Amino acid sequence: MAVAKMAVLRPLGEILLLGVMLASPLFLSAQSDTPPPTVDPPEDQSWWKAVTFNGCASFSYTHNTNHPVPLLNQFRVFDFNDDHPELDVAQFVVQHAVNAPRQFGFRINTIAGSAVPQVTASRGMHIAQDFDIPELYLSYVAPLARGLRLDAGKFVTPFGYEVIGGYDGYNDNFSRGFIFGYGLPFTHTGLKASYSFSSRISAAAFLTNGCDAVTRLNRGVTSIGQISAATSKTTNLTFTFLHGPNKPRNGYDQSSLYELVGSWKTLPKLTLAFDGLYADEDHAAPNGSDAIWKGVAGYSKYSITHAFSLAFRGEIFTDSGGSRTGTSQTLHGFTLTPEYVLAVKASRVRHELRHFDGKFVVRIEVREDFSDQNTFRHGTGFTDHQFTTAGNVIYLF
Repeated sequence: MAVAKMAVLRPLGEILLLGVMLASPLFLSAQSDTPPPTVDPPEDQSWWKAVTFNGCASFSYTHNTNHPVPLLNQFRVFDFNDDHPELDVAQFVVQHAVNAPRQFGFRINTIAGSAVPQVTASRGMHIAQDFDIPELYLSYVAPLARGLRLDAGKFVTPFGYEVIGGYDGYNDNFSRGFIFGYGLPFTHTGLKASYSFSSRISAAAFLTNGCDAVTRLNRGVTSIGQISAATSKTTNLTFTFLHGPNKPRNGYDQSSLYELVGSWKTLPKLTLAFDGLYADEDHAAPNGSDAIWKGVAGYSKYSITHAFSLAFRGEIFTDSGGSRTGTSQTLHGFTLTPEYVLAVKASRVRHELRHFDGKFVVRIEVREDFSDQNTFRHGTGFTDHQFTTAGNVIYLF
């Protein structure tokens, strides 16, 4: 049965990847002379009244047809436990958003659960295994032209089309891809400056301790730059790069990441996107040679109705030297995710419960992975493929 499903998903994934790559040059040619509508600033209010409280909770169950021993899904970063009900993450966010010059703000994002903290916990942050703080920073908008935003603290990485996930944004697929899990950092600690040159073009610059580190990894500094462009009302391109030393007590070996992400709303109900990554690091391979990893992913999401949608992801990730996955290999992944959204109106029960108004997101997922090496557990042995199914429920408020 798994073989029959693989025969369907793999060609579909290859067609998606090809289609997204062929469509990507249209981003720059699909420009519009009409700027997007402006949004009126909010009315003045006391600073403390603008502090918001939000959160979410995610529950899941994953089954691997390989029946791996131990019960772990290979090369997964969030859904790694097999055949076990999971509270993936419970999130609570307190923040004061900033959007105008001379405004001060902050964001504290706390998460607890069986999956996320184990992959996002940063070096030097000595907290409980099942609890993490992926974001903790202060913000200020300096009165410079359109407003220069300054942030200091710990941030979620600006890399990637996919995200760690939370009440203010979650991925179209339940599981994360290889690029997100093995190609990119999760968080950075340091300083960030961001500026919008126009309604279409913005940029950001970071000076950080390194990748996934609260304390200094070494005497060096890792720098990050990003530029984003809305090439039309329906298309966006973002280029992000990183350079610096990211090994503990080693300020000489350098790592570099270059990523281009684009999205294109081709139809009112259809969105296409792609993520292309190239990275290298000095002397990072297990044999002491330079490591190179790269990948490309294509995404699509079609809204069949207002509440029901269908998402698909296809990707290729190459780990030359084995510095990321432990084996020099090329991985392929194809993921299909139906989703249904239900509104939650707690305020109808009592007005005091209005803060818990939100929505339920119900998803199932079918995913198959391949490698050119036998790196997926099959019972007590190994094979070159892995097939998983999953169910996921998210509550956001």
